[in-house]
Formats: sequence, structure tokens, C-alpha cells
Amino acid sequence: NEPMPGAFAGLMRSWRSDPVSFSDYPSFFLAHELAHQWWGHAVGPQNYHERWLSEGLAQYFAALYAQHEGGDDMFSDVLKQMHQWALRHSREGPIYLGYRLGHIEDETRVFRALVYNKAAMVLHMLRRLIGDDEFFGGLRRFYEARRFQKAGTDDLQRAFEAETETSLERFFERWIHGAEVPRLRFSYRVEQPPAGSDAAGGLGVILRFEQEEEIFDVPVTVTLNYRSGAAEDIVVLVTDEITELRVPLAGQLRSVDVNRDRAALARISD
Repeated sequence: NEPMPGAFAGLMRSWRSDPVSFSDYPSFFLAHELAHQWWGHAVGPQNYHERWLSEGLAQYFAALYAQHEGGDDMFSDVLKQMHQWALRHSREGPIYLGYRLGHIEDETRVFRALVYNKAAMVLHMLRRLIGDDEFFGGLRRFYEARRFQKAGTDDLQRAFEAETETSLERFFERWIHGAEVPRLRFSYRVEQPPAGSDAAGGLGVILRFEQEEEIFDVPVTVTLNYRSGAAEDIVVLVTDEITELRVPLAGQLRSVDVNRDRAALARISD
């Protein structure tokens, strides 16, 4: 095989380092473009602020197709790449800034990192927060209400609120109109069973999250690793300044991992 011309090889290297390049999943780009038949074409964004309704939804549906075709490991890999780019560039501005993101430094990757990847992650966090039935029900409601029309963020928010009968004002304000990500402090403690009781019967672990600045709504996966080699994933819905959840233990606890799946867009310390 002849070597690639220098300019083309340089272009390929640059593309591999792009937020929307998923080189391990060649069908991702095609799945994204096909998803635009619904998100972008059938339901179009009202203006440049609403571009995420097209690109973020198409990006998330491409990730869902990756999961369908390649399994949970493929989906996890896609999420981790999205998480990396979104966390790296979140402070450059809110998703709602649209194509103006990155213009000051003439860095178009900022736009794609946030309007594509961060928006897709926000949708995934919303799904984990409200549940699958309410999430996909809200999307169907949104699509049916705005099909062949222009739509805005408030239309999508109202569709989810109608489905959940819950206000999502803070969620959309923080994640779509804000540029920060939550700063969380995580800790845990094992509760010992009462004296004289069965050694494993009363064991439990208290999972504790503290939000250090603004209060976000963010679901975080905590993985309990047992000495037997088994592992258990617990999704903690962090929605207050302090969130605590007691989880019964299924055996002797070896260690605890937090956000190992990178499904929560947050900076977490212990």
C-alpha cells in the first residue's frame, strides 16, 4: 500500500481527535445523519440557540443505535468519549449559545463538543433521572406536537413535564442555559449490624453526595464491589445540597467506585 499524501494523512489525524469522530464504530456517523430525518428535518430548531435539539438528539439516537448494534460495551465507550469532550469544554459556554461556541478562539470543536456531545449526555442524564417510560413518552409527545414545525427548548421541556407531571425548570436552566457542571463530594460508610445478629443480615452502606456550589439534578452511578467478585450498580439521584441513600449490602464490601460509567457529567471528589 502506498502511504497517504501528507495533507490527507494530517486531515485524518485531525478528524480522529474531533469530538464527533467515533472511529471504533464506523456506522455512528450514518446513524446520526439518519436520525436527522426526525430531529432536524421533521422537527426543526427555531433558531441557532436551538441547534442542540437537532444535533444533540441525533447524536443521542446514534449512541442508542450503537448500543443496539454493538451492545452495552459499545454504548459505554461512546458515553465515555462524549463525557471527556463535554467536561473538557463545558466552561466555554452554554449549549444554548449554539454555533457561537468556540468563535472567539476559532475552535469549531467546542461547538461539536457541547452542542453534539454534551447535549446527548444531558439527554441521557434526563432519561436516567425521570425513567425510560417518561423519557421516550416525552420525546413522542414532543415529536407529535411539533412535527413539520420549528421547535424550541421550552417545547421539549413542556413535553417532558407533561409526561412526568413534574417541573424540570432547574434541570433545563442548569444544563442547557448554564455553562457549569456540578461539583460533588462523595463519601460512604458501612453500617455494622447490631451485636449478636447474623454477620451479613444487617449490613448496609450509606452513600452520601454533597453539592458544593449550584444545585443540579444529576443521576450518578455508584458501583459496589464485593469480596466475592460480584459488583452492583446503584443509580443515586442527586438533587439536593446533601443526598444520602442507604443500600442493603449483599455481602462483604471490598471497594466502591463512583461514576465509573461516566454517565454523569460532574466533577466528583472524595
